[in-house]
Amino acid sequence: MLLSVGAWAQYAGTGVAKRAGTHIKVDGEKLSTEDQMILLSDIGGRDFNPAWQKAKTGRDAGMGLTIGGGVVALGGCAAVLLGATASIVGGAAGAIFGSIGGEEGAQQGAEAGASAGKPYITGGLIAAGAGLAAMGAGIPILAVNCKKLNNIVGSYNADGPEAQLSLGPTGNGFGITFSF
Repeated sequence: MLLSVGAWAQYAGTGVAKRAGTHIKVDGEKLSTEDQMILLSDIGGRDFNPAWQKAKTGRDAGMGLTIGGGVVALGGCAAVLLGATASIVGGAAGAIFGSIGGEEGAQQGAEAGASAGKPYITGGLIAAGAGLAAMGAGIPILAVNCKKLNNIVGSYNADGPEAQLSLGPTGNGFGITFSF
């Protein structure tokens, strides 16, 4: 009996599939596209190729939204920072150079200089908001489709060999049998 359990433990590790991105690895070796299609074509009597392709497309879309949204959000934040810097520097420069015309000129110069960064700030806030919205949509899409891909691989692994321990009649009488 102990030898059988040891043999089963060695046998159970073969044929275990894992997902690596949108590819499948079996026993650590990445399958070719053709082998992956063959593997997915008959899992428990079902063809999982269409479901895999749909989940793969959804995962890719989620990844694109997440990465693209992050880049746009960072660009928006940089534009806000640039606009704020332009407003501060512009206000200071306007006040300095406007002081030549007196106190009233200094105030007008400071106001004009301070408004220099407003378009950058406004555009940056819009871009950052759009980027965050894209990320907010992309992350759940990515997570849902990765889970679908994992479930398909899990279906393959669950369809593998099973071990069964039973007590009953055997070829040599009555006893314990361990089948795998």
